[in-house]
Amino acid sequence: MSSFQQIIKLSLPLIGAQLAQSSLMFTDAILMGMLGISELAGGGLGVAVFHFIFIVATGILAATINLVAFAKGQDNQDEIHQTLLAGIFLAVILTLITGTIIWNIAPLLSILGQSAENTQLATIYLQAVVWSLLPSFALTVLRNFSLGMSNAGSILKISLIGAVLNLPVSYVLMNGLLEPWTGIPALGLAGIGYGTSIVLCCMFTAFAIDLYRKPEYKRFYFWHGWNRFDINQLTCTLKLGIPISVAYAMESGLFAAAAIFAGWLGSLELATHQIALQTIVLAFMLPTGISQATSVFVGNHFAKNDIEQVKRYAKSGLILGAMFTATSAAIMVLFPEFIINLFISADHAEHKPLVVEMGIKLLVVAAIFQLVDGTQVIAMGILRGLKMSTAPTLITAVGYWLIGFPSAYVLMETYGLVGVWSGLGIGLAATAAMLMVLFRNKLQKEQRTVETVPCSIMQNQINQEA
Repeated sequence: MSSFQQIIKLSLPLIGAQLAQSSLMFTDAILMGMLGISELAGGGLGVAVFHFIFIVATGILAATINLVAFAKGQDNQDEIHQTLLAGIFLAVILTLITGTIIWNIAPLLSILGQSAENTQLATIYLQAVVWSLLPSFALTVLRNFSLGMSNAGSILKISLIGAVLNLPVSYVLMNGLLEPWTGIPALGLAGIGYGTSIVLCCMFTAFAIDLYRKPEYKRFYFWHGWNRFDINQLTCTLKLGIPISVAYAMESGLFAAAAIFAGWLGSLELATHQIALQTIVLAFMLPTGISQATSVFVGNHFAKNDIEQVKRYAKSGLILGAMFTATSAAIMVLFPEFIINLFISADHAEHKPLVVEMGIKLLVVAAIFQLVDGTQVIAMGILRGLKMSTAPTLITAVGYWLIGFPSAYVLMETYGLVGVWSGLGIGLAATAAMLMVLFRNKLQKEQRTVETVPCSIMQNQINQEA
């Protein structure tokens, strides 16, 4: 089987699962649009805040993929289990930390210049969807564990079912359709958040049950082995995961800053920004899935010191990423009105012409930088497979915040919302170019054998190389 076929075989179920899981936020935004433009603006701000915090937290958990893949390449069963336990432990800790932040986010939104109405609506949604954090983080750990074992498992099937269920469950709670039988009234934005939380709890439960039905995973129960919990493995996960989290924060924070800029421009601009953002987040799952699959194969062969195979899989991943992102970009350019109409209810036709006009321009810009965004996320995945973390993180800091952020701010003054997104594109393009240079230099220098060493020693070597 060729490297292209292997990456596709692993990434397609993962892409489908990523798309399905991301569609939860996508359908939340569509339901908000049914409530009104104000609800789409304020609730969409809540979605952006939740997405930022969630992505930053899952960056730490992303280390599970690479550490499991590396341990699998060395056939170290105990380290695989300890990595899984470290991930579950972190999922609980991250839930407590991020849940506290989300529950008390209102003062910060006000300080950042958001209107009282947008802040109030965002808070209503966030204090309902906050209950999805623990099942979401735990599901992420189990999915990463399964992926690190080179098996996407049933995540695609379960994610698709969850995506299908989210719309009716949230719709029912939003509109109070259960009130005659349960006494639960129409919950509006809160109903959307509660519906998503319920669906994610069901998704985690279903995936855990299905995963542990397989004989090869029975030795890796996440509720067993805590008496042998290895604090060194937790440290190892944090050392690799924190730089990944920082890198995620750099990009997600850039989009969160764009949401703040859009809020400064007005509620209609903020609503239009949310439409484009949810579209690009959904499209971004294509290169993300390829990136994770490529990272697994690169990590496996790097553990075996097979540099030629590392090059082969890296090249295949980059080519596949370019093909997938070009397809999603074409859809944005060719069918912008169809995408926008998914979010705009006919009951709010008075605002529709302006939102459509801004949205069409925004989706064209989003399509262009989707191409470079795909390249940078796959390059980042390859570098994680090579156990590099610090250097890529520094690059994202420069590209996103020293180039992208000031570009967005400056261009906003002249071109409004389109200028904000153009600035984001400039930052992403610069980041992609720098990551590719780093990847090329790393391969040129990587000619020595990777030694089989304990995790703590391996991490010291990783830090020196990165």
